[in-house]
Amino acid sequence: MAKKIDLIGYCGLYCGDCAAHTQTVANLTRDLRRELRWHKFGKAAGALAKMPGFEAFKNYEKGYELLGAMMKIRCKNPCREGGWAPGCKIKKCALEKGFDGCWQCDAFEECKKLKVLEEGNDFTHLKNLRKLKRIGPVAFVKAKYQSSPTKKPI
Repeated sequence: MAKKIDLIGYCGLYCGDCAAHTQTVANLTRDLRRELRWHKFGKAAGALAKMPGFEAFKNYEKGYELLGAMMKIRCKNPCREGGWAPGCKIKKCALEKGFDGCWQCDAFEECKKLKVLEEGNDFTHLKNLRKLKRIGPVAFVKAKYQSSPTKKPI
């Protein structure tokens, strides 16, 4: 259980939900690129692009390049273990205040340091911080694993 709690970022994001930490997207795109190469799909894409309804294959190389970039979305260690953004201002602030995370700070709702997470995270960090403040880290992690059909129970 302690290991799962270590996946809670200071900011409220949960590494167990993150594509970079789980590496699911990176692994799937790696496997897809491998299959595409094996089937020599780059050559087939040129022919498909000339067929009605398959015009999007004109952009095959850009798509293949995007898959290569997606393969790099990996983070092996949670922020509590030095992963992702080691110089994180949010982490630094929480540690300076002696907090386990921002949920222990009464000002997290208005925190300017947390604003950087709003784009691309759908305010998940704030939703998580509110829940962490209300029920605590142990119950938060238990709820994560009880409500997920793909995660193993604790």
